Amino acid sequence: MKKSIKKIIKWTLQELNMYSPEAAEMVYKTGLAETGYRHLEQIKGPAIGFFQVEPNTMNDTWDNYIAYRPPLKTKLWALGFDEKDGVERVMGSIILQVVFCRLKYRRSPKALPACGDLEAQAKYWKSIYNSELGKGTVEHFMEACNG
Repeated sequence: MKKSIKKIIKWTLQELNMYSPEAAEMVYKTGLAETGYRHLEQIKGPAIGFFQVEPNTMNDTWDNYIAYRPPLKTKLWALGFDEKDGVERVMGSIILQVVFCRLKYRRSPKALPACGDLEAQAKYWKSIYNSELGKGTVEHFMEACNG
């Protein structure tokens, strides 16, 4: 399963012209920390997919980032996204889950951490993806990604 997920992540990021080893590793480890690639819906909450993208975050990304980048919007439509039923489409597509995970990081002005720097990746995930309000911890990320 891990090898297949990594292939999907690499292909998707290449399709978006957003691939780098650092981006692929960060997205992959985000899935490990968020669900361990075991859940498509948050047990208690609104988040969806292996990367636990929240619908509000997805909508904000669409309205305030993708909408201003027509080539990216066209690419997302080609990958199967439709804003009319985005939640269902993202929940049902690992590719679209990867897209919205990557875009969450892409919108940050902070550079991606180096490959293999687990502590820096954990801190980056906590500050940008999980946020200071999120229940996740740096320690959780590191444990999830060490297994």
